[in-house]
Amino acid sequence: MGTATTPLLQRRQEPDEEQLLKLFWNRAELKKELARLRREKDKLIDQVRQQEAINLRAQQRLEQLEGLLADPVQAVNAVVYYQLRGVWQQCRKRLVRLARELAERQQDREERLAQQQCETVRDADLALIDNRIADVERRARMVQADLDAVETRLGELRAFWHYFRRRALRDQRAAIQAALDGLQRQGERIREERRSREAEPGLPFAGLSVEGRRNINLALIAMAQELLIQFSENDVAALAREASIRSLADVSYGDVAQCQKLGRSIEAVVSQAETAERMAGLIRRRAEFLRQTAQYRRDIDTIPVAGSFATVPVTIQESGAAKPAGSRVIPINVLAEEYWDVYSILLN
Repeated sequence: MGTATTPLLQRRQEPDEEQLLKLFWNRAELKKELARLRREKDKLIDQVRQQEAINLRAQQRLEQLEGLLADPVQAVNAVVYYQLRGVWQQCRKRLVRLARELAERQQDREERLAQQQCETVRDADLALIDNRIADVERRARMVQADLDAVETRLGELRAFWHYFRRRALRDQRAAIQAALDGLQRQGERIREERRSREAEPGLPFAGLSVEGRRNINLALIAMAQELLIQFSENDVAALAREASIRSLADVSYGDVAQCQKLGRSIEAVVSQAETAERMAGLIRRRAEFLRQTAQYRRDIDTIPVAGSFATVPVTIQESGAAKPAGSRVIPINVLAEEYWDVYSILLN
């Protein structure tokens, strides 16, 4: 009796143990999900706090600006300040746009070149494979000719006294047929190799070359220098740089008359800025000049040493060798002083 009840007890215990295991795993999964939700909740709380801090700072700046605008002198100073910041941001946007356009053009050019090189290598490989196929086919034709000759000879030896000669020719025919079959299999393997090589995709683009990025960076530095030259009148460039790194409360441009005069000067300089077509030619010639003086610490570096451009020649010869036209220079290093945030725009 006891032995009969033991299996029954075991069968009852097994479902109970399975249920306990399921409950245990469900509890563990619930704990993981709860921990995840808590982390998500904490993350959302941090985001809300950050947004509240941003809103508070924006409100404080708005109140500060309202207070400044209430005073006529501070109001015109604020107008000039934001004019200068606008000049800075506009120049920076032009650099960013040029960097994007040059990078896209350079990438298209290098991708096409890489594809052409890949196709050249593939064509050379296919030509070698075709030579191997042609060699195998030539040998197969020769073996086929031998086989046809044996077949013809067998057809001629029909008399009974040719029995032993026919047997020898049949053995020869079998050997030639085996050689022909081997050549045909070899040819098929080589053709399959050709199909595989022909179907191979090109290598993925590895990114802009060091030389390509260097050329783009030199063009960006050239543009930064040209913008510095254009906005150097009435120290607009220097004032714009100051406005980009200082707060409104830390600057002063004088009384109402002085601010209005400076504002008109800024408008005049902005209106006289070179057109995009004219700027493109200036950048090209200046970049050619900068390439002669640019120095790099390592062969893999794409950003020149800032000391390579200690001063800015005002004009570059439009024809002939790319060199300064005259002795006028601006003693400013646009790379070291980060005019128009150029350093952050350069390609690494």
